Amino acid sequence: MFERKERVATTMKRLTILMLSLVLMLGLVGCGVKNAEVTASPTESASTQVTVSPEVSPSPEVSLGQTAYPLTVKDSTDTAVVFEQAPVRIVTLAPSETEIAFALGAGDMVFGVDTYSDYPEAAATKAKIGDMTTNLEAVIALKPDLVLAQSGLQLETVQKLRDLNIKVYATDPKSIDQVISKIEAVGQILNVQANAKQVTDKMIADRDRIVALVKDAPKKKVFLEFSPGWSVGKGEFLDELLTLAGGTNVAGEQAGWFEINPEQIIKADPAIIIYGKDALMGNAIYDEIMKRPGFDAITAVKNKEIYPVDSNLVSRVGPRLTDGLLEIAKAIHPDLVKD
Repeated sequence: MFERKERVATTMKRLTILMLSLVLMLGLVGCGVKNAEVTASPTESASTQVTVSPEVSPSPEVSLGQTAYPLTVKDSTDTAVVFEQAPVRIVTLAPSETEIAFALGAGDMVFGVDTYSDYPEAAATKAKIGDMTTNLEAVIALKPDLVLAQSGLQLETVQKLRDLNIKVYATDPKSIDQVISKIEAVGQILNVQANAKQVTDKMIADRDRIVALVKDAPKKKVFLEFSPGWSVGKGEFLDELLTLAGGTNVAGEQAGWFEINPEQIIKADPAIIIYGKDALMGNAIYDEIMKRPGFDAITAVKNKEIYPVDSNLVSRVGPRLTDGLLEIAKAIHPDLVKD
């Protein structure tokens, strides 16, 4: 009887970890980014026309002044969304989108959030519209004039909402610059450009400061496991964070998000191992790493250079992403990056 209970408990634990992995990947796995464009209506003055590209650093013109409506926004799904006026009822489908809305001072306009939106604390008071599966009826009932979403795993939901004539701005940023441009674009949509500039100025300053601190330091080989058995390679923002923080991603030759090949990680012999940790996941990844056959021969394990980072900071493509960069830099170069 005891052995049966133990097997059931082990199975439930594995299922819980799997679900947490899927939740984390909601903010990580994408379907490819196209330039997101924001333009004023052709009937407006040429001086109010703006284009925001996630592939370049934002320009001051994007962040200042008042939005001229109607405003046409083209997002990562290459869909043009027209806003006749500034939205006043917002629903967010991912924690990163919730954090952006609140950071821009639009928290009072947020009427619904996904189950895992836990920051800031005020997000907990909002109506919940689902987790991995969005409750479309709940979204409709909130009568949003703007839904903020991530493309990728949410693409089907995005299309269903659009079929119901609900305006959705969906993005899939692959770098800090693209996150900055995304925040600026949302600021333009909501007509809160000054707030957006304040948020993005801080992100730029934080990134530049960290890069300057580690620019002359020797690159350290790093292995990042953001979810049990999963890592990230080239073309994704987490790979960029590792590079900016003064590391060399040992999984960087592979593209996108993928299940690791333990033998390849052992062969790469990283000097630093970084893993994701939060209140729900706990030390699940660390436990997996420590019991994985052959990992005891890795330099990082032998030297106990294994460090947790807040999964929420490094996986949410929002205003706290550079806080995640700071945590990673402190793990890789603790002698250079203190706070």
